[in-house]
Amino acid sequence: MKKANGFYSLVLPFFCLLFAVGNTYGDASETTRVLNGTQITYMYSSGRSYNVKFEEKGVSYRYLTGSKPDVWWGTFPYQAMEVEDNLYFASWFEKGYGDYVTLLINFDKNVIHGSAIIGGNEVHFHKAELVEVAKP
Repeated sequence: MKKANGFYSLVLPFFCLLFAVGNTYGDASETTRVLNGTQITYMYSSGRSYNVKFEEKGVSYRYLTGSKPDVWWGTFPYQAMEVEDNLYFASWFEKGYGDYVTLLINFDKNVIHGSAIIGGNEVHFHKAELVEVAKP
């Protein structure tokens, strides 16, 4: 039970922030497909780097600093909502792997806040620098 409390203490503030932002900026509950055709590259302070592409069929990504940087993982169905201009909340579940990923993407500030539950037992909760953006 102690492990679960640690998880909630990490993730609960993130979701509280999202609900507060949603209430502040109006109805952010409508999903959008405006990210389709967008490809982003970002790097966490730990040095981990990812390339993510959003398409109608779903989201795919490469772990650029991992052991297989040329392998695209996915395609996974995703959801996204625009929280405010150029600020998007996107999430997807990696069926077969058990990973659940969420990204808060701020295109104006070139920042991403990422949260993931990896394999159902590891929590990732970090800020990253958005280093490259390609939009349609």
